[in-house]
Amino acid sequence: MSQDTTGSYKHLLENSYHIQCELDEEMSREAFLADYIFCFITYDSDMGEIFASKALEVCTAVSNQTIISYIENEDDYRWFLLMINMPFFAGRLNWGTSIRGAWWNHEGQTLETCGLWRGNKQALLLNFTRHEWKDFIAAMAEFSTETQNIARTA
Repeated sequence: MSQDTTGSYKHLLENSYHIQCELDEEMSREAFLADYIFCFITYDSDMGEIFASKALEVCTAVSNQTIISYIENEDDYRWFLLMINMPFFAGRLNWGTSIRGAWWNHEGQTLETCGLWRGNKQALLLNFTRHEWKDFIAAMAEFSTETQNIARTA
């Protein structure tokens, strides 16, 4: 069994968030995830934050295999269906005979983004095993619950 890499992914997200706030402007953590991980294009940071929050809920439900309980609420059901049809989820999920039992692809994931940084170098393409992907999802959930926003210093 491979080791838990959630901590290193959280560090990757923290570092990337700080760099993007320096390069762009003040943003919330969920706005960072919306723009640079989920690639939602809203031109509305409040809506981007809502989308990122719902995408994280769906990611967590998929990773924890709790989709059935998650979609018991009609509003969550609608968000689930909407999110799994977004580009971030496309090609990353399998569901056999029922979309309500979706799981992350076993062969791993690739994430292409301009918003992640390893040190001071952009990490444009990241490849994950299935276990690493679940750790990355967990790290995003932890990262998003921090309340500190970064203001641009330049």
